[in-house]
Amino acid sequence: MARCKRSSKGHVLALILVVTCMIVVPLLLVFSQTGFYVMDRERVQTAVDAAGLVAANDMSRIIFSDPTFGWVSLSNYPPIGKATRARDGEPLPVTGINTLVGTIRQNTIIANELANRKMQELTDRDRASLEMTIAELNVTLKESLAGESGKYIDIQGAEVRPVKDVEDFLRAHLPANVRLESVKLTSGWLKGGGTTTIATPLPAEFSQVKKEEEQAGNYRPFIDVRANNRSFTFAGLGPSSRLVSHSEFQPADGKHINSIVKIECEVARQNPYLPFFAVGNDAASRMKCVAFAQPYTMEDIGPKGVMTLRFSGTPVPGLLSWSDFMRQSNFEDQQVTAFDALGGDYPVDKGSTMAATETDGGTADQFSEHFYYWLRNGHLQPKLGAVLDMVNAQFKMGPFEKFAYEFAKDGTISRRVLEKDPFPIGVTSDSQVSVMSDTRIQGGLAPIIIFRDNVKHLGTESGGKHGGQPLTGKPLNWCELREFGGDEQTALSLGKGHLGTQLTVVDPNAPAPEETENMLTEMFRKLDGKELALQPRRNFYSGGLALDIEIGGIRQFQPSVLDIPSKRKYWAYRKI
Repeated sequence: MARCKRSSKGHVLALILVVTCMIVVPLLLVFSQTGFYVMDRERVQTAVDAAGLVAANDMSRIIFSDPTFGWVSLSNYPPIGKATRARDGEPLPVTGINTLVGTIRQNTIIANELANRKMQELTDRDRASLEMTIAELNVTLKESLAGESGKYIDIQGAEVRPVKDVEDFLRAHLPANVRLESVKLTSGWLKGGGTTTIATPLPAEFSQVKKEEEQAGNYRPFIDVRANNRSFTFAGLGPSSRLVSHSEFQPADGKHINSIVKIECEVARQNPYLPFFAVGNDAASRMKCVAFAQPYTMEDIGPKGVMTLRFSGTPVPGLLSWSDFMRQSNFEDQQVTAFDALGGDYPVDKGSTMAATETDGGTADQFSEHFYYWLRNGHLQPKLGAVLDMVNAQFKMGPFEKFAYEFAKDGTISRRVLEKDPFPIGVTSDSQVSVMSDTRIQGGLAPIIIFRDNVKHLGTESGGKHGGQPLTGKPLNWCELREFGGDEQTALSLGKGHLGTQLTVVDPNAPAPEETENMLTEMFRKLDGKELALQPRRNFYSGGLALDIEIGGIRQFQPSVLDIPSKRKYWAYRKI
């Protein structure tokens, strides 16, 4: 009996050992490996999320040259890049796509509020060009994310390769026991998600924005925010790249700005315990992870162009505001002639000429057209209400005064009298437009009005040697000098000068640079005197001349020995 009991205990121990080896140990291995798998998957997903941000950052770095609007990207960039240099040797700014959309939409509203047919034509023309720009941007993003190389650059000319950057990042940050198998990047948009950094126009009663079309005072992206029955859609972009919800992602189409990137990764996980498991469990060693990211956009910074308005005498009845300038019934045109500046800045560059070209409309249309291009140069810096106030404000001035109109940082429009002019008088920028109008106004006066528009044509393709940028004033720090009607605080309110730009000028009277590898070497320094890694365009410090309008011959005319009648009336009494 004793021997039987001892034998029974041995069988139980053997049974326990068998159960432990055959069931418990495998279960422990399964549970432990499941835990390791979950931990590895979380680490892989974290790496893929970060890689999505890498891809989003690359998307915002890509720039391309647009025939209508110059250099364009998802993000704004200041004029500091070697790749964006114009023929004058200085870099051009890059305009973010949402800044373009917002600018044209706001100007569409302004044209409607002013009931200005000419401005409405110009906004419609720019909106049609914007559609082509968006289509080109979508193709650029799609192809770059597909891995095509050699075509896409940033502002310094460095090649941008999102797929390679993502692969390199993942290989450096995946767990040691995980191997990258494949990466796929695609673009798209979000249904009901995303953000923008573009504020809706103020005052709100003019904005034509519904409550559901804005969030926190900014436009909502990826929806049609109409203005005057025209369609406008913004991209999803924020102050920094961020992850977005997968449930809102929609594949790229032709109706949206496809600014969202989707990253799909497949990895192989090395499993040392794989031989202990049944055949077919190899799938557990492979992982597929997905992430979605929204790119960043930088602010649109830097001073915008100045508009100068010059009279050879005091204003006359019927021409006491910009609203009067834009009213065709106030003018009886004799002749309106347009000219293109060719071969350089006319007349200061050797070999430059003026070639007559077709005009589009009379004197009032010329005021409307060039006023529009000045507004477009200002992007979204002026508030909508400030523009409407400016148009309706009455002129208050003495004889022979010169007005300078500038966009302030707070969205208002500054108008001040220039005691001394920092800009080259009578110069039309290369490949830009000058218009001479010989007309009659009330009281029998017959003024000659000259428009010199330096910002009508933009970019390296059609903007001439300066790329459609305002002409730089001299000295470079004119905006903060009392002899030009300014000071440090005035310049700061306009985002100019050393307080507004956080820069100092090494030599305010330095000549224009040659086209060299160093561009504007030692033109500017930091406030503390340290050197800058990247030198901005000269007019970044104090703005430049975007539009000059001279109204001559509005005093009683006296005969002159000059031959050409229209020029005789203008130059005989030109006092500025």
